[in-house]
Amino acid sequence: MNKGNDLRAMNLMHKAMLAGQILFAAICFYMLYSKAMVPSLQDMDKIFQVIAIALSAAGFFAGNFLFKKKLSQAREISAGLKEKFALYRSGCVMQWAFLEGPGIFSIVCFFLTGNYAFIALAAVLILLFAILAPSKLKIALLLGVSEAEVSEL
Repeated sequence: MNKGNDLRAMNLMHKAMLAGQILFAAICFYMLYSKAMVPSLQDMDKIFQVIAIALSAAGFFAGNFLFKKKLSQAREISAGLKEKFALYRSGCVMQWAFLEGPGIFSIVCFFLTGNYAFIALAAVLILLFAILAPSKLKIALLLGVSEAEVSEL
């Protein structure tokens, strides 16, 4: 196995999840903007707004909570860097999933109602998701190891 494969795979997973959200949002936006599809559930707009905001807040806080829990487990174990990184990676994937779910829900709500507030909420969630991209420096700081050690992963 080449050096850096674990980190490269994690970066690739994050980029793929991010690209999926952006592509889905762009397709839905194009279909509504070009009037190729007429929103069918405009009367459900208010209900979807409450659900989308609640899901977004819950996803953000639950994802952060679970990530911090995994991170503290990774810092406390006396195992090697591979095991610490595995805990860190699982925490990241959970955090990403808890942001991606509400983001996709918001995009679907936009597609069903035509309300641009949903696409704006999805854009904020996608931006938060993009900010959470893994990097050697971030991993080194959070796990309390050197960047050189992270490069060995």
